[in-house]
Amino acid sequence: MLSSFFNKSKPINFIIVALYMILLFAIANFKEVYTFDYISILLLFVGVVSYILTMLVLNWMTKKNDLTKKTTHTILLFAFLTVMLPSALTNPLIMLSNLFLILGIRSILLLRYGKRIKANIFDASLWIGLASLAYFWSIGFIIVLYLGILLFEPKNYRNWMIPILSMGAIYILANMFTLVVYDSYFSVLDYVDTISLSYSSLLSRNTIFSIGTILICTLFFFSIYVAKFNRKSTKAKPVLKLIIAQLLVAILIVAIAPEKNTAEMIFIASPLAIIGTSYLEMDQNELIKEINIWVFLGMPFMALLF
Repeated sequence: MLSSFFNKSKPINFIIVALYMILLFAIANFKEVYTFDYISILLLFVGVVSYILTMLVLNWMTKKNDLTKKTTHTILLFAFLTVMLPSALTNPLIMLSNLFLILGIRSILLLRYGKRIKANIFDASLWIGLASLAYFWSIGFIIVLYLGILLFEPKNYRNWMIPILSMGAIYILANMFTLVVYDSYFSVLDYVDTISLSYSSLLSRNTIFSIGTILICTLFFFSIYVAKFNRKSTKAKPVLKLIIAQLLVAILIVAIAPEKNTAEMIFIASPLAIIGTSYLEMDQNELIKEINIWVFLGMPFMALLF
């Protein structure tokens, strides 16, 4: 049974999930019209490598911080949620941005151990800064970093300054690159993207199924997660607050994104996969769990093929 298979965390589980992700990534991309030159092939490679690495880092992060049990449920849900967003799978920059963000969140969660505090803050800032170069509004996850500082090491004022210095370093290095390669530079105003509160593009026939699925999953998984929050230990609650904050910031980015085509929803997938794992790890009838997993595996094919 699939439920017993995904209750384990063995190398074969990761291989199966990775192959599933690669298959649906290929379907999503080959539905697009491509001119197969070197640049297109390179972008496809960047997209699929970023996609698989994000899954692996997410799994490491959840196990390292005891966010879930030692199962494959989190990466299964991540695969399900991401392949429900074919616009994201065909956008290598946003896939790369999502990978950088997961690496940044990983560094933020390491603050809980009280070791290498400044180094972890600097690392998280760098990753978020790099993510913002690929997709500007991912810079909003700096809120999660500051919340992490507030929860774990608020008294040292230097900690509050590190993200600003780190972002400045990213801006300078990016300008150095453009000066060398393109013989030009960009100002802060060129770097900052616009905001849009128009949602008409999300109501098309091609996006409504994906949006509806993500919305239902968010409401359902989040309500269960909040209901179980008070049962968690005091030590675990700060980390859970960071995951909730990550989800809320991701939703905010979707709300203000200048170009809304569901690709920006990719940032919801990681925190929602962690939150949704709480549902799959509940004591429930095995038949219900089996049906859930088959639905998670099958629905993306409907989104991509129909």
